[in-house]
Amino acid sequence: MMFAKEISDGKTLLEYNVGEARVLIVEREGKGYYIVKEPQIFGEAKELYNLLTGYLYRSLKPIFIEKDPIGYIESILEEIAEELGIKSKYEEYYDILHYYIVRDVVGYGKIDVLMKDPRVEEIAVEGPGIPVAVVHRDVSEFYWLDTNIYFTNEEELRSFIQKLALKTGKHISTAYPILEARLPEGHRVALTLSKEVSGRGSSFVIRKFPNSPLTITHLLMLKTLSPLEAAYLWLIVEAQGLVFIIGAMATGKTSLLQSLATLIPPDARVITVEDTPELRLPHTHWDPLYTRRSYVPGDSWMNIDLNDLVKFAWRRRAEYIIIGEVRGEEVQVLVQAAASGHGGLTTFHADNVESMILRLTSPPLNVKQSFLSLIWSIAVMRKLRIATTGRIVRKLTDIYEIIVKGDKVEKIKVFSWDPKTDSHEPNDVDEVLERSYRLKIIAERYGLSEDSVRKELKERRSFLEKLVKDEVFDYEAVSERLFKFYYQRRGIIK
Repeated sequence: MMFAKEISDGKTLLEYNVGEARVLIVEREGKGYYIVKEPQIFGEAKELYNLLTGYLYRSLKPIFIEKDPIGYIESILEEIAEELGIKSKYEEYYDILHYYIVRDVVGYGKIDVLMKDPRVEEIAVEGPGIPVAVVHRDVSEFYWLDTNIYFTNEEELRSFIQKLALKTGKHISTAYPILEARLPEGHRVALTLSKEVSGRGSSFVIRKFPNSPLTITHLLMLKTLSPLEAAYLWLIVEAQGLVFIIGAMATGKTSLLQSLATLIPPDARVITVEDTPELRLPHTHWDPLYTRRSYVPGDSWMNIDLNDLVKFAWRRRAEYIIIGEVRGEEVQVLVQAAASGHGGLTTFHADNVESMILRLTSPPLNVKQSFLSLIWSIAVMRKLRIATTGRIVRKLTDIYEIIVKGDKVEKIKVFSWDPKTDSHEPNDVDEVLERSYRLKIIAERYGLSEDSVRKELKERRSFLEKLVKDEVFDYEAVSERLFKFYYQRRGIIK
């Protein structure tokens, strides 16, 4: 097995800086590697590092209570250096000492560069001696890239796992050796301790929360969906239809959910319900709710789950209820909310419409088949490897509508993706109008003619295409333009 730490040559695919560190993405013998090159510390500087950190760990109060932890560390270091009579040496090696002490005391130690790299989406390690692996946003030829970072033994990894738990404000121990929690930056972390439940030792997976969410224009630029598909879904969302985004894990469901949620009218009250904060909305009256889990044995009554929160959300007078992911009885409440006029968006683990319907109508979800007609649109996301290029891409491969007729559920395919041409079809507004049952419902509901709906689709498609052409990708900028679109149409602004 080739470890990233042993790679001395290979084809460099990408190279960039993360702070003072250098990152290289290298391909060798068909495998991808993420190489971190940090400033070197050795000799006298290393001795000073060990001395100073030893004093810090003995005298430091909890970092998480400090508003400026780096400033606090720097002031303490100066005092320690003065007290030990090594101030001149400390000043001589200040840059390298500052880098490593801040990295290890305030930051994330060995994986600090990975945590700071905005292009890294996920980080995982399965045990000691195994390379830390990452999913990289810009290198899609590989599912995971091995890094040149690894934990030498179980003791080192166990200590790191406990530090991660401390950062979340939770506790992990051999009595309860698993933990799902949120890091201070909002990243989702899943930890195991020792070999109590994980066969290769302590382990972790961190799913990073992006600093700036992907927008609808990002997805259009990446050809995840077409402008006409986006315009269609926009109309469904604005009409307060219930949209399910389905697919397997890591297919881009949440990214599509985030981008569609931004299309909601700016004056709407929107409640989001999630296990971990992943969604971010620009709306003034966005009301985010998060589940709570008790880690004290016997205190399950303290848990607040998705079902509790969706019921609670229904009573909080919102036009839209968005669930990050439905997987239990909460889906019944969401469907009931749709029946009472609420708009809804959610993601759901299912590979296709048939498996979605089977899961929804089976225990423990138990949605009655007649209620499936309340689901307006189903967007199918897939993660695929393109045969001609070898690239891994996320695509909205199909959009369906479903109609319930007696004991039968009929699927209507409105859009599909052609892998041969990498195009989304149809691209003709009239054909979409002919296929879509829900657009006809929207026309009836609002007293619109077919020409009016056709005009709406064309105008929204053109608006989104112009945003991409103008390179408007920033979350704040996209949100501002979308809100302006609504206000202009209402005659509020010119």
